[in-house]
Amino acid sequence: MLRFIFRHLSGSRATEVDVVPFGEHRELILGRAESAAVRFDPQRESMVGRHHARITRSEHDGASFELSDLGSRNGTWLNGQRIEHTVVLHDGDIVRLSAAGPEIEVRMETSA
Repeated sequence: MLRFIFRHLSGSRATEVDVVPFGEHRELILGRAESAAVRFDPQRESMVGRHHARITRSEHDGASFELSDLGSRNGTWLNGQRIEHTVVLHDGDIVRLSAAGPEIEVRMETSA
């Protein structure tokens, strides 16, 4: 089973880790909503949208994963570059939600 490991590098959850199995999910939402797979503090991280960004399996090959901004007001960055379109996500990439928002390192791990 594939699982995503999100290591919070900055923001109110700095040093925390979220482990999210991908198996049954079609997408993982990053944001302040209670339903988000990776949730950020609604009071302390108001620059993060309720549904800020999404990780999905690639429709092109089914083996890779993609990151998309969900029309957030403050944007999504991947490895220091603001994304304008859906981009391929690699193991170890750094995602930042808004220009000065929280950063997370994304790891992908397969277990037997």
